[in-house]
Order: sequence, then C-alpha cells, then structure tokens
Amino acid sequence: MAALRRNILANYLGQIWMAVMAVIFLPHYLRILGGEAFGLVGLMLSFQAILQLFDFGIGGATNRHLARSAHNPNLSDSSRDLVRTSEVVIWLLAAAIALLMWLTSGLLAKHWLHLRGITPGEAGAAIATMGVAIALLWPSTFYANCLSGLELQPQLNAILAVFATLRYAGVLPVLWVLPSLEAFLSWHALVGAVQSLVSAWTVWRYLPPGRRPVRLTRENWRGSSRFAGGLFVIGVLALGVSQVDRLVLTSLRPLEEMGYYTLALSMAAGLGRMVQPMFNALYPRFSRLVAQQDTVGLLALYHLSSQYLAVVIAAVAAVLTVFAHEVLFLWTGDGALSAKLAPVLQLLVLGSALNGLMNIPYALQLAHGWTRLAAWLNAASLAMAVPVCLLAVDRYGMSAAALPWLLANLVSVMIGIPLMHRRLLPGQALRWYLQDNLPPLLVGVGVALALHALLPPPAHNWAGLVSLGLAGGATLLVCALSAPAVRTSAHKWLTQHCLV
Repeated sequence: MAALRRNILANYLGQIWMAVMAVIFLPHYLRILGGEAFGLVGLMLSFQAILQLFDFGIGGATNRHLARSAHNPNLSDSSRDLVRTSEVVIWLLAAAIALLMWLTSGLLAKHWLHLRGITPGEAGAAIATMGVAIALLWPSTFYANCLSGLELQPQLNAILAVFATLRYAGVLPVLWVLPSLEAFLSWHALVGAVQSLVSAWTVWRYLPPGRRPVRLTRENWRGSSRFAGGLFVIGVLALGVSQVDRLVLTSLRPLEEMGYYTLALSMAAGLGRMVQPMFNALYPRFSRLVAQQDTVGLLALYHLSSQYLAVVIAAVAAVLTVFAHEVLFLWTGDGALSAKLAPVLQLLVLGSALNGLMNIPYALQLAHGWTRLAAWLNAASLAMAVPVCLLAVDRYGMSAAALPWLLANLVSVMIGIPLMHRRLLPGQALRWYLQDNLPPLLVGVGVALALHALLPPPAHNWAGLVSLGLAGGATLLVCALSAPAVRTSAHKWLTQHCLV
C-alpha cells in the first residue's frame, strides 16, 4: 500500500502542477494571439484528443500486460518484445497522423471553419503545423501507459511536469519575440518531440532485464488483441461524446466562441486532473490483484478508493459549480466574460463530476478485461448527444453546448453502475451509491452553498484567491469527514502518529 500511496501522491502533484500551468498561462495566450487564433488552439486540443484513439488500444493493453507480468521474471522477455513491437507501430501511426493533417489542412480551413480575421491560407498552414505538433507528442502517451503499468508514477509525473512547464511557460518568450500562431505551434512541436524521446528512454531504462535480445513479435499482440480492440471502440465512442460539443460549436457558431468555450473547458478539465491520478495508480494495481485472484483485497481497495475519489470530486465540483462566476472572474479579471461562461462551466463541471465517479468502476472493468459494457454505454450516450447538441447549440448558442456531456454521464451513472456490479461485484451497487459516493456529494454541495451565502465575493487579487482557497479547503475537509472509510483511515493515522 505504501507504493500505491506514493504513486497516487505523485500523480496528484503532477496533475496539480499541470493544472496550475494551464490556469496561469492560458489567459496570456488569449490576450497575445486573440480570440480567433486561440480558437484554433482549442481546435488543436480537440484534434489531439481525437487522434489519441488511433493507437487502437495498444497503450491501454500494454499497460495491463505490464501490470500483470512485470513482477514475474519469467515474463520479462515477452514484456520487452511487446513494448518494442508496439512502439514501432506507434511511431508509424504518428507519421501517418502528420501526413493526414497536412493533406486535409486546406479542406478543413476552407470548408469547415467560420473564419473572420484569419485567411483560409493562414488557417490551413496552422492546421498542417498542428499535425506535426500532435504527431510528435503522440507517442509520449504510449510511453506514459508503459510507465503506469510498471507503477512508476513518480518518474512519469516528473517528465509530465517538466515538459508542461516548457510547453506552457516556455512559449511566452517565443511569443514575445514572434507573437504568431505559427510560432506557438512550432514551439509545441519541438517540446512534444523531446518529451516523446525522453519518455521512451525512461521506459527502456526501467523495463525488467531480458534474457535475450528484444525482438519484434506478434505473439503477445494475439493475446491482447481483443482487449485492445475493445479499448479502441470505447475510446472512439467516448471521444465522440466528449468532443461533440466542440465540433458542433465550431461548425455552427463563430470561431471566436470556440476560443471562449475553450477557457471554460480548461477550467473544467481541472476536475478531470483530480480524477486521473487515482485511475492511473489503481488500474494497474487492480489488474495485478485480479491476476492474483485476491478478491478480498480487491473489494477492500475498490470501496476505499471509491470513497477517496468521491471526496475529491465532491469538493472540487461543488466549489467550481457554486462559485463558477467567482472562479472565472478571479482567473480572467473580466466580469462580462465570467458571467457569460459561468453557466457553461457549471454544466461542464457537473458532467465531469459524474464522469469522474465512474472511473474506479471503469478501472475494475478493464482490470477484468471486460470492455463491452463501457462500449454499449458510450454508444447509447453518443446516439443521444449528437441530436441534443445540434438542437441545443442551434437554439441557445454556446451556453447549451455542454448539455449533452452532462446527460451522457448521468445515463452512465444511473444505468452502467448496477450492470457492472451485477457481474463483477454482486450485491455491492447500493454500497457504492449510498456509502461511497452520496455522503460526500450531499455534504460538499451544502457546505459550498453555505459558504457562498456567507462570504463576500472574492476580489481579483491575492486576497480573493486566498478566500476561494479557504472555501475549497473547508469543503474538502467536511467532505472527507463524511466518508466512513476516509474517516477511519484518518483516525488510524492520527492514532499512530499524533498520540503521545
């Protein structure tokens, strides 16, 4: 458990650092580049998420394989062979991504984007450069999966933090010298290339030593091809659910609105950064426990981790939802923009909170190699999200773009959880709802509403930041006290370390 706690802590520190980088520097990019060019930056982030799918589940399958086999010396050669074979495919796919983006850049610029101040030629050149930037960063995700499967989260997060700093802060001197979108994208391409190479070197340094030279092979791929295919299908459908708002907004509304929407997305993504550390640490540990057939340990860790994650989600989501206008004003300093984006942020955060609660059950499904349920849920959500988003954005504009995200995740929580528990953990669904998640959620909303009514609106300065931080800390503390397993763990720790 000590190693698991270390991995979770490392994941949180890494994610917090990357979130801080985004919060500090994104408003500067909007100011320097302008709303329309920044909308293209938001488009790059969407393309980047979409193209992550085209590892065809290779990264996730390699993660699971390494988690199940890395501690068995007899399987070290097969693990090394799988990583080498997979990385060759990944780099070839990265080259294909760059070529695809280059070939389609002019078509996208002329016939899809609603441009005002940027010419189609400039937009096409930017999209082509995006392709290079995305392709060079893309393999780093595969190597991150490898490091996660090896349970080397401290090393992984050190890499992520260093290159997030270079990406977010390092581009500002470049923009001061050459304030253009092309310079911004070129810097991202350079940083992405170095990050992928450093990540590759780290993986090979920490892989278990083999008894023979590494070789390309299909053997391990055959064993994990069905699981990888399931991950690919889930990824395609989940990406459709998460990206439909951006794609519809970009096609129906001025590109400038996409720039503003990207700000709300970036803020809501902070909640996802609080969820991902738990998933990244628990998925390989669940996989190992399933392989060892340790049902008792798996059940205990499942409920403990569900409660810890519910505490974090409840506190962060409650503060971001109740204090949406205040958080945006503190970040941007623009009252009118904050009022415009607050409803969007609230919908995005609520949807992300529901999505976050599903992460521990989803990790358990993947640890068992079961992908069908998640695929069907995402298919149903996507079928609902597309018409809802088209109608909502056409009628209500940007403020309604996030509604499908909320509805899709609500469906997953209400339908997916009972089905998952009935197969993998019979009789545990009510415990997950009523004991693991409901207390922190109710308490978090209640405390945030009370603090919002009692505290004066935070000013756009350090005092306002401290005030909002104290409100978040108080909400987190009360949420933690409401969770039985967290309360018990805290009592044990205090008894061991604080009693004289």
